This record gives sequence, structure tokens and C-alpha cells, in this order.
Amino acid sequence: MSVFPTLPTATLDAGGWRERERRETRAFDAKVVTVDAATVVYEDVDLRERLREATGLDRLWRFFVASRLTLTPSATPSPPLTRIIANRAHAGFADTLGERGFDGVRRAPDATADASESLDPADRLAGYEALCRLDGVGVRARGWAAVRPADDAYLLVGGAYPTAVREAPDAATADAVTAALDPERFREDLFALMRDTA
Repeated sequence: MSVFPTLPTATLDAGGWRERERRETRAFDAKVVTVDAATVVYEDVDLRERLREATGLDRLWRFFVASRLTLTPSATPSPPLTRIIANRAHAGFADTLGERGFDGVRRAPDATADASESLDPADRLAGYEALCRLDGVGVRARGWAAVRPADDAYLLVGGAYPTAVREAPDAATADAVTAALDPERFREDLFALMRDTA
């Protein structure tokens, strides 16, 4: 029986987040260990509804994900093992962004320097850039994922959020989308959720 991460549910509920998915999967086989994931995904439904009402655009804009990664055979986290798990988990997170409709996903190598102070120094943090596209609207997005040891397992925590309008069919749509975006708050909210998940 998989153990799911312990989430800051009061913060999620108060912030307009709703559980979208809960699943157990075989995350990957790293030769020395097999890694199974117990994953929960939350969506910011308030942002989705606000943008749908203002523009008619309906898609996933902002999400938070937390996975407990269980190793078989059980192994005590070590720097080499953490490196292996983090590299594979970060690659999988990039795939997750693509599966959730984020286009042009790429690792942002310089992104972590200005974000690392917001999380535990032991976290292996990665930043991503992508686009959200729908009906002629293109919105830049930022994603973050961190991997850290958790007893005899690992946690992958992360998410993504829109940051700025890149293109829109008209000024009214661009203005309506821009008015709904608050990238600094989105980032702070995401990092708080990442820190408070165990």
C-alpha cells in the first residue's frame, strides 16, 4: 500500500485549490532501485474559473503536484542515490508539464539561483519555462520541481503557473488575461506548498 505525501490541505482549500488527480504508478526503474510514486495533483480552480468567465478560455493554468517516491529494495538516501533519483524525477516532471498542456517545455538552468533561498538547501531544485496556448492566446509559464529525501523515501514537489501574456488575438483578451495573473504571488504560493508538504 503506497503512502501519499502529507499535504497542507488547509492552505490548499483556502487558496482555491482542488484535488484533480490521485494515482499510484511505477515512476521508473533506475537499475539499482525501482521507484514507485504515490502522486496527488491539485489545480487552482479559482484562476481557471476567473479566466473562463473573463475570456471564455478554459484550461489548466496553474497546478501543484506532490509525489512520494518509494524505493524497492528499500535504501537509505545518500548523495549518489539522491542525484540519480532527482535527475530521473526532474526529467519526468518535464514530461508531466507536457502532458498537462504546457508547450515548449525547457529546463531553465539559471532559474534556481534566485529561488533556492525559498526552499531547504537540501532540496534538488529545477526550474522550467513553457507556454500555455489556447485559441490564439499564448501565455508564458514557469515550472518548479524539487526532490528531497523523506525518511526511507523521496518527495517530489512542484508545479507551474502562468507569468505573462505572449500573444493574444486582441487587446481586450490580452488585458483580461494579464489582469488575472500575479506571478510573484503564484511563485510564493507554490514554494509555500512545496515547503509544507511532507
